[in-house]
Amino acid sequence: MWAIKYDPKLISRNDIPISIGLYAWFKKDILELAYIGKAIGRGGLRKRIWSQHLNPKYLESRPDKFTKMDHFQLNNPIYHNNKLVIDKSAFRKNVSRIFSLKAGVDSVEYIKDNFLFAFEIFNHDETNKVVELEKQLIQELKPILNIAFR
Repeated sequence: MWAIKYDPKLISRNDIPISIGLYAWFKKDILELAYIGKAIGRGGLRKRIWSQHLNPKYLESRPDKFTKMDHFQLNNPIYHNNKLVIDKSAFRKNVSRIFSLKAGVDSVEYIKDNFLFAFEIFNHDETNKVVELEKQLIQELKPILNIAFR
């Protein structure tokens, strides 16, 4: 699994399939697994990786979603549509928490500079398999960005 790793700086939106699947992020310098996620909704892997993790405008503005773990982003505010925002994707949020990054552009640029990603495609009738495999891999491999904030 994860045979081909992609540099987010060198890939385009259309290079990522809309199929469901699993994806992983790796630290670019040492190829260490950092995060595992699933993409089972409409838009599949492309929506999850490109439209959420790599989209600086994918932001959370609902105050009830802010926690004390988001203190850096809250103390270094970014506003979108006149609302205070933090990163919305779990992967980006955890990267930002560890490396003290501002929401949006700063966190996305950090990811592009420091991470590679890989994905595995599944058939649309294998949604349950994808969900179970993600849980199993996170439990077995304990990627730091999946378990650091549990």
